Amino acid sequence: MTMTPVARVVGILAVFAFVGEVGLAVAAEETKKEKASAATAQPGGGIQSNKAKASESPRLTKGKSCSGATPKIKKVTPDEGKTGDKVTIAGEHFGEPGCVSMVSFGPGGAAKFTQVDDRTITVTVPEGKKGMELLTVTGFTGEDSKPFLRK
Repeated sequence: MTMTPVARVVGILAVFAFVGEVGLAVAAEETKKEKASAATAQPGGGIQSNKAKASESPRLTKGKSCSGATPKIKKVTPDEGKTGDKVTIAGEHFGEPGCVSMVSFGPGGAAKFTQVDDRTITVTVPEGKKGMELLTVTGFTGEDSKPFLRK
């Protein structure tokens, strides 16, 4: 059976189309792998690599297991204070110590903090403007905020 020139061209184009689709599928899989190996910001300004497989639950290196749930602030004690005051944040889904990447007072007001455990963080109120602002805890998979009055 002989093929006409048009049939040969159509066949060749079909092969290129198939190879192109396979290439796109491989590229999509590579993108998933790259996202799974993204770096994670650490308290104190360091960066820790997260070389997990796409199918694994969220984990940091060095054996730290971070919750897959979004952090939830239940109570801030006290809920008002001035620069230098110590504040305790009670909640859930903070993960093991090292999983919370930032605690902030208002936009751009990053604070020094200590993640005690999955349910407790202590933080020092940083310098800033007086007034009502949001105290935000940023965890491995999201963030939560509560109002805080800076005196």
